[in-house]
Formats: sequence, structure tokens, C-alpha cells
Amino acid sequence: MGTAMAVRTFRDSSNVRLASMIVALVSLVCPGVFALDPLGPAMSTLRQGEGSVGFDYSYSQMDFELNDGTWVEHLDGVFFDAGEADTFTLKDFRMHKAYATFGYGLVDGVEVFLRLGGADANFGDSIWQDHETFDGDTAVAVGGGIRATFYKEGRLRFGGLIQTSWTKLDGELWADHWASADSVEIELTEIQYALGLTYELADGSFIYGGPFYHYLHGDLEDKFSESVDGSLLTSKYSWNVEQRSELGGYIGVQLGPGQNASLNVEYQHTSSADAICAHLMFRF
Repeated sequence: MGTAMAVRTFRDSSNVRLASMIVALVSLVCPGVFALDPLGPAMSTLRQGEGSVGFDYSYSQMDFELNDGTWVEHLDGVFFDAGEADTFTLKDFRMHKAYATFGYGLVDGVEVFLRLGGADANFGDSIWQDHETFDGDTAVAVGGGIRATFYKEGRLRFGGLIQTSWTKLDGELWADHWASADSVEIELTEIQYALGLTYELADGSFIYGGPFYHYLHGDLEDKFSESVDGSLLTSKYSWNVEQRSELGGYIGVQLGPGQNASLNVEYQHTSSADAICAHLMFRF
């Protein structure tokens, strides 16, 4: 990986038609849309004209690939060298997300929602394998999506949803024996599609789940400086971020303690990611 590696040795229905049209539109507008967000029931939870406000929280842990990497070095501000960086798996990437969520029922059976909040993340010993850890600063996270009910019979519902989110994380990568910390920037974009069944256990309380598709893409940059023979060597490594798996499944429960309030708790899993999520919603 260039001179810097020698310096740091160990761094190696109408409703269905309308939902389908909106989902297709979102897919066209956001073809590459960021760590796992709450999914909720794959059905609409709001009637036409109803609104909602709530709070979402998710904790996810995943592995993803860093590939198509490059590095460039400058010595005292002058270009020195460049090349390709190794491809590897960044393991145990842990992220917390918290959102305020706002929903609106477009028609009976179709609703849209917007999320505004923050995220932070950490991981360790993956980039340079030199006992380093990354602690990110709290960053802005935004997202949104649409959910729809396709079929309803008695207590059973079948539906789907699509949601996207984006965040940009900054932080320091640091090991106790390093002279200075690396500056790391991670930008992630995510999209999730889900289809699922929802069964009403009692008035306002449901169990739900099904398969989902998860797409993650982004960029990671690592910058650091070293003193080499009295000169300042500045290095920047850049990689594309790609997830290691795409298909997964989830299961959750929604409790309706009151007619206008509900609480969801769910678990999501793919072969390289796990998430625990919660959603509190108030209708108006």
C-alpha cells in the first residue's frame, strides 16, 4: 500500500396500483440508496388523511466489503506516489440510529413517512489490523419511505414497503501506540425493500415479519500524516463500501396500548448483519 505501509508496519388494487407506481418512482429517483433501519409491519398503519409522529431507534452490527481502493501520497504538499489499495472486509461495524418520524396516509392502505435524526458508529482493528479503534462523531441521518397494504382478509394482512436512508460519519481511528490519529470519513446510503404478513393478535396488536432486500453502498476515506526523514508524508486511502449480503428476514411485534398509540419491537437478520429496532408512534 505504498510508503505509508513501510512507515506504519502493521497496517496492512387502486391502492396496489398507486403503491406500485410510487415504489417504482422511488426506485427510479433513488437507484443506489444507507446500517439497518426499523421496517415495521409491511402494511399501511394510517388511514387517508391521518398523520403520525414518532420515535425510531435501531442498533445494527454488520460486516461489509471495502473494494476498488486507491491511495495517494504527498510529501511536503507535493505529489509523491499513488496506487491501488487492498480489498478487505471491515468487520463488526456497529451503528446506533435515532430518528423523529413523521407519517401521512395518502389513501386508505398507502402511507408515506420521513425520518430525521442522528447516528454514530464504531469499529475496530479492521483497516490496518494494528489494534486500532474508530469512534465516530454524532452525525445527521435522514430517511423516508412508503408502505402499503396489498391484501386484507380478517385478521391477516399482506403488504410491502420500501425505505431509504443516508448518513455521513466523521471520526478518528486511533491506537495507543500511534503518534497521531487517522481522520476517517464514511458516507453510507441504504435501501430496504420488504414484503410480509401481519396478523392481528388483538385490537391494535400485531405480529409481523417476512423477507427483505438490503442494499448498502458508500465511500470510506482514511487520511493520516507521518514524519519521514524530516519531511511530512500525507496519505489518503479511499474505498468503495459494498455490503456482503442482500437478502434477509425480520420478525416483530406491534402493541397498541391505546387507539392512537403503538409500540413496535423487531429483529432483522442477514448473513452479515443483525439489527434490533424499536418504533413508538402517535396518530392524529
